[in-house]
Amino acid sequence: MQARREVGMAADKKESRGARFFSYFEGRRTRESTPTPHLMEELNAPKRDVPRWSRAFGPLGFVLVMVAMGVGCFYLGSPAIGVLFCLFGLVPAVAVAVLVARALPAVFGPQRRAGEEELGPYLGGGGDKRVRDMSPGLFEQEREKIEWNRAEEADRTWRWLQSLTCGVERVETTSDDGCRLVGRAIACCPTSERWLVFAHGYADNWRAGLTYARRYAEMGFNLLLVDLRAHGESDGAWVGAGWLDRRDLVAWCRWVVGRAGEGARVTLAGISMGAASAIMACGEGDLPEQVRACVADSAYDDFWDTAAGVVASGSLGTPPMPAHPVLDLARVFVKLGRGGYDVALSRPVDAISRSAAPVLLVQGEDDKVVPERMADALAAAAGGAAEGEGNELVKIPSAGHCCAVFADPERYWEAVGSFVNRWS
Repeated sequence: MQARREVGMAADKKESRGARFFSYFEGRRTRESTPTPHLMEELNAPKRDVPRWSRAFGPLGFVLVMVAMGVGCFYLGSPAIGVLFCLFGLVPAVAVAVLVARALPAVFGPQRRAGEEELGPYLGGGGDKRVRDMSPGLFEQEREKIEWNRAEEADRTWRWLQSLTCGVERVETTSDDGCRLVGRAIACCPTSERWLVFAHGYADNWRAGLTYARRYAEMGFNLLLVDLRAHGESDGAWVGAGWLDRRDLVAWCRWVVGRAGEGARVTLAGISMGAASAIMACGEGDLPEQVRACVADSAYDDFWDTAAGVVASGSLGTPPMPAHPVLDLARVFVKLGRGGYDVALSRPVDAISRSAAPVLLVQGEDDKVVPERMADALAAAAGGAAEGEGNELVKIPSAGHCCAVFADPERYWEAVGSFVNRWS
């Protein structure tokens, strides 16, 4: 009987150890006994790419080690091996540096290649290709729905433009650093105090805003569609990545107030990089009080993390390549270049909590450029999906990057209309 009891106690002890072991995987607990996410979920969760200056100098360290070994070989009487070590260290590093230096002006320098399609990149003749490129992986019927809605909006916008009596006015302003900025004003609702300031995405121009212009005009908004710096007709040595653009949008909001008066009610809106710029502009302390709301469609939460994903995956049509040290060298070149800055400073996730205006975040659930987790991070930083100071998050299924407006236009404009009518 005693032996049986001892065997039972040993089995219980063994079982308790096994239970403790597997409980670590099934659901770990903090010191406050609060269950943490499943271990495998944590291991599989996307890892954020954190900028480190040391990565940029990694190739230099590699070169120095190889050259030192080569010199050592020369000293020991093996010049052939020494030459090989030096070449093995120098050639790859120099090749990568030259590649980045040559590609950087085309990728991050002034973007003037955006076409002059009258209806812009989404509604113009190349719009079908644009939405297909931005919505990879969808079912055929989902793509067909997006293309049908795009074509329908293109026709309606064309008719709306033809019916305008106010015309499209070219306007200019100047940013804090003296950069000349150009935009297009459409004062289609002259008796209204409502103004929309719209910022396009990377490598586009003011015409991208025409995708949204008609519907905002129907809500009583006058329109200001801007060229971001280093885009379209605006000056600028480098793409602003949202960081420089935030100050430019503050300047544009001042321009609107100067034109429309102190009673103006301004909504900032944008897509992709323009959406990130709008969020960061709303976090600026000197933003005019007339800015009442912000609509951010497909905004990234951290430019560096987004750029690392784009470089590694080629999700914007570029050949996939290792993000490091390519991105790190690009950061150094932009920082040291004329009119340069640190691209890693562009973090809307840090600015949204300081926003002077409520923010509506719109996110396509099938966005491969700005993943859905970034919208969640922005919403959390802002105070939650529908909490905080009126902030909201709306996710649209079967929508790629900047394509939510075509994937489900009814839901998109219902959300936008309800939001801006509430705050602006």
